[in-house]
Amino acid sequence: MHVLCALVLCVVLGGPAPAQVLYGSLTGNVTDASGGAVPGARVEALNAGTGIAKEAVTDDRGAYLFTDLQTGAYKLTVSAPSFRTVVQERVAVNANTVVRVDTHLEISQVAESVTVTSEAARLQTDRAEVSAQLETSQVTDLPITAGRNFQQLYKLIPGASTPADAHSDAGNPQRALVTNFNGVSRSNNNTRLDGATVSYPWLPHIVAYVPPAEAVETVNIVTNSFDAEQGMAGGAAVSVAIKSGTNDYHGSLHEFHTNSALKARNFFFLGNQTPKNIFNQFGGTFGGPIKKNKLFFFGDWERTVRRQNASAFRTVPTDALRQGDFTGTGALIYDPDTGSPDGSGRQLFADQRIPASHIDAAAAKMIALIPAPTLSGFANNYFATGTYEFNRDNFDFKVNYNPATRASMFARYSISPSDIFDPPSLGPAGGDALAGGQPGRAPGRIQSAAVGGTYTVSPRVLVDCNIGFTRQRLGAQNVDIDKNYGLDFLNIPGTNGPDRLQGGYPRFIIFGYSSIGNPNVSNPFLFRDNQYVTVGNVGWVKGSHSLRFGGEYTYYTINHFQPQAANGPRGGFNFTGGLTALRGGASPTQFNGWADFLLGLPQA
Repeated sequence: MHVLCALVLCVVLGGPAPAQVLYGSLTGNVTDASGGAVPGARVEALNAGTGIAKEAVTDDRGAYLFTDLQTGAYKLTVSAPSFRTVVQERVAVNANTVVRVDTHLEISQVAESVTVTSEAARLQTDRAEVSAQLETSQVTDLPITAGRNFQQLYKLIPGASTPADAHSDAGNPQRALVTNFNGVSRSNNNTRLDGATVSYPWLPHIVAYVPPAEAVETVNIVTNSFDAEQGMAGGAAVSVAIKSGTNDYHGSLHEFHTNSALKARNFFFLGNQTPKNIFNQFGGTFGGPIKKNKLFFFGDWERTVRRQNASAFRTVPTDALRQGDFTGTGALIYDPDTGSPDGSGRQLFADQRIPASHIDAAAAKMIALIPAPTLSGFANNYFATGTYEFNRDNFDFKVNYNPATRASMFARYSISPSDIFDPPSLGPAGGDALAGGQPGRAPGRIQSAAVGGTYTVSPRVLVDCNIGFTRQRLGAQNVDIDKNYGLDFLNIPGTNGPDRLQGGYPRFIIFGYSSIGNPNVSNPFLFRDNQYVTVGNVGWVKGSHSLRFGGEYTYYTINHFQPQAANGPRGGFNFTGGLTALRGGASPTQFNGWADFLLGLPQA
């Protein structure tokens, strides 16, 4: 269990208050034609999507400031008596950024207005941090590979390494990517989703939840000169915002599909073979008003389905070896019941055959489950094949409410159930997973929730707060877990246990042969990891000084079940071949390993 409590104080003098992680700020100076300040000018910032307007009045320096603005496009209107009104269209405000729009007013004797359509300056001059912004158009329009993970676009950020896959699908069903920034450890990044920490406490270099690309509003990445509010980050502080509803109904549908028919044939495959490889990702988004200018919603759903042929060569015993017949192998199989205890003086089995009466009962039961060879020879003589299955859904639902011009709030809930199946390579006899992950089925469920709000106490005092929660429920279990096969089927004392998670076959490692049973010592596993975060901030503007005070409390819990011993609770046995070899003679071969197994004589 890990607990972190942080109290931060941020003081900025002679400039605008810092932008908030969840919100943006808009600032500027209003001057006349001579460059003199225009105090008392009225400035309105209207969110073009929601119709929510905020007002400010310029001070003696002609400066104005809006903080805690929801991300989106704004229309900025500046007016003052005896001056032409200036309207600035399409001012983009993103989370954790300060946008500066300086305005020059011209004297006019009649009521006139000037509309400016040029974009606001993109150069960040009001904050010292080094940051980059990924906007909706980039996330949805730039080409990214199958899976459409917005983290793939980190490669556009200066100082970022190429994002890479990490860990098995069972342990990382979101397929979160690993990146380091500016050479700092990949574990030193901190990612938040609408303010909720979505780091992975057990594997801190990846995140617990990755929203669909079509649901992402903006991604802000700070890589240097971090603000005090962006704690727990040495590499990058990443803030992801889910889209919000607006006064208009908007929706979208998408599908990305590829299969083996669309792929080129592997040069080394015979004929026109193209193994099964189906990837299908589809979903949609929809959002709009519940009550215009007040209450909005946004929701999305995405399903990812993958079906892929998994295959590998494995080594299994021939029909003759299953019966204890080693003739034709060239191996020397010695009877461990003869000779001295140290292994010297042993006698060969007659005709290189182990009598049926000597074959261990548990070994005989396992042999009956091992598939027959599909190829000739004694090694790599079985071509194992199966279908790997991956299923995942992502749901996000967000509500924004603006009860008054002084207050705003939001709530978001995300959930992602997943189900993965990696078939054992030897079928009923078990073996390792064909696709290289956790053998058997791996169910999972990720949940993330966030609630936040802002309140303007006075034109000079603003308060914002948010709380977040993320829970990971991950697990993996082999297909044999529901029965104590070691104890009840093979009748081997000391295997399995009273708990369901201790069920299944023991681990059989046979020198020279593919492992049978469940050779994965970390299977099964069960993770229940929770993350809680609470943040509160107060912004205070006094004359030309801007101060921001804040506190954050973060609480992690790691609740795991996962075997870490060599053989786990099911038990395990190693057959090295030494017990059917002659001390001082030739080194044991794979056939000695198999003979040890037939006789039920493990060495570990």
